[in-house]
Amino acid sequence: MEDQKKTIIYLGDGLGDFCPTLKLGDGDYVMPRKGFPVWDLICNNRKLVNAEICEWSDGEEFENVLFHLISRIISIDRNNTSPKMGQLYSVDCKLETMPLPVATGHEDFPQALPVLH
Repeated sequence: MEDQKKTIIYLGDGLGDFCPTLKLGDGDYVMPRKGFPVWDLICNNRKLVNAEICEWSDGEEFENVLFHLISRIISIDRNNTSPKMGQLYSVDCKLETMPLPVATGHEDFPQALPVLH
């Protein structure tokens, strides 16, 4: 069975969300929060972003934009006869962990800074 390309909706507002945005392709979506660092970077570098840009500024607008995109993707999938039609995935890359090498101990990490109360 032929693998179908997954459509990605990437949500973000920080500087660290810009590089993943550059990895998105045609047919993907990025939802930057207006007035936040990733929004500014995207506005200044629009030619580098291949995904469709769908900005938002508050919770209500976020909900409307996200539901609209999901509805659009489902509508496109309904026109597709693939058995994978309608499958939605949720991945939070920021919660993934990276294993440390066995030889790495806590002594290899920088010392914590004291904070005055």
